[in-house]
Amino acid sequence: MLTRSRQFSKAPGPPTLQFFLNLTQFRKDPLGGFFHAALTYGDVVRYRGMWVSHQLSHPDHIQHVLQGNFANYRKGRGYKILKLSLGEGLLTSEGALWQRQRKMTQPSFQGQQVASFVPTMAENSLTMLRRWEESARQGEVFDVVPDFMRLTLNIAAEVLFTTNLEADAESIRRTLDIGRDYSVERAWSIFPPPLSFPTKRNREYRGALANIHGIIDRIIAERRRAPGRIADLLTMLMEARDENGAPMSDKQLRDEVITLLTAGHETTTLALAWTCFLIATRPDVVERMTAEAAFLNGRSPNYDDLMKLRYSRMVVEESMRLYPPVWTLARTAVNEDEIGGYRISAGSEILIFPYITQRHPKWWQDPDVFRPERFAPENSAARPRYAYLPFGAGPRTCIGLNFAMTEILVALTLLLQRFRLKLAIDPAEVRPDPSVTLQPRPGVPVKLETI
Repeated sequence: MLTRSRQFSKAPGPPTLQFFLNLTQFRKDPLGGFFHAALTYGDVVRYRGMWVSHQLSHPDHIQHVLQGNFANYRKGRGYKILKLSLGEGLLTSEGALWQRQRKMTQPSFQGQQVASFVPTMAENSLTMLRRWEESARQGEVFDVVPDFMRLTLNIAAEVLFTTNLEADAESIRRTLDIGRDYSVERAWSIFPPPLSFPTKRNREYRGALANIHGIIDRIIAERRRAPGRIADLLTMLMEARDENGAPMSDKQLRDEVITLLTAGHETTTLALAWTCFLIATRPDVVERMTAEAAFLNGRSPNYDDLMKLRYSRMVVEESMRLYPPVWTLARTAVNEDEIGGYRISAGSEILIFPYITQRHPKWWQDPDVFRPERFAPENSAARPRYAYLPFGAGPRTCIGLNFAMTEILVALTLLLQRFRLKLAIDPAEVRPDPSVTLQPRPGVPVKLETI
């Protein structure tokens, strides 16, 4: 907390009236608007609208919020919207509850456990690729995003529940679409109506929420009635105990399952989609990836094999630098603070944009160029740690980081053993759409060539 003897100035930023006048344009192009503000006003940008917000783009300032003074920064206002969908899961919970849940959930995502999931990842990837064989024979053009969404949902379901959610897949996809659109609409609304108001959008959203809750509650209830122990993540979560020996309540269990199922599979889908978008126009990159994986001789990789795919990992890391699925992070200052010599008032909203910091010319040479070699150890050593944060950073780094990278590498390796992707659209026509996550619009349409 600041003492009165130390006075700090307000950070630069657009005048309040100008902020409101530009709000419509900001909503049309948030990435361009926030990037322009960073380049115009500097590392700390102050906005004065209905509340005070500070945009940070300097890695040291980001580290201060996410790690150095972590206790002073709670999840931002936007997470209250996500809480409507995800409840008190790991993504949205705070304080002692979050610490308890993190400790109880962490063992489910350790290396040895993730290694046991690789066969499930490979099996589901191969099922998708067998469907792709027909598309290749027909010379069809198709968007990879829905197929990757289906793939990652099935993997998440089997790892979580040892079951397949194919029958519910379309219902879940529709529910996620409704929730995403609703969250974005509320985030940009100055006076959003309470969820209890019977507006058309509220009724649609409540129905979608009831649907996903019903699916998860049904699965949990069936598991509690099951006669034997089933070795999957759901069982691990049900058996987890806190330091007092208490298990998760049914509601907490549902919140964690929904968080893992929805937030996890969508971000992995987008990382796969954006990577395919980038490599579809770079045969030189694909050649290096396939040469690196030649030792597999066409077989599915195991967990140890993935450690040898160093260049492929760099390709994925560079893809997530250019197109981070989680393009924004938000925190709220609990107490007054100082960042970069500027006063941060209590209650101020902190806006962190991985998309901006990861493309900022201060930290990246030729920042808009796709160059996987950036992530070679010799090229990364001098880079500030918090210049790259596609999985967040600090104590709240995404718990599923290793799981997601493993899943992406398995799927990409198996894909490139069988096909070459040809982008069926001018790359300039694909734009990043900053919804809740960073979506490729109008998608990633490709044509396949069988090897």
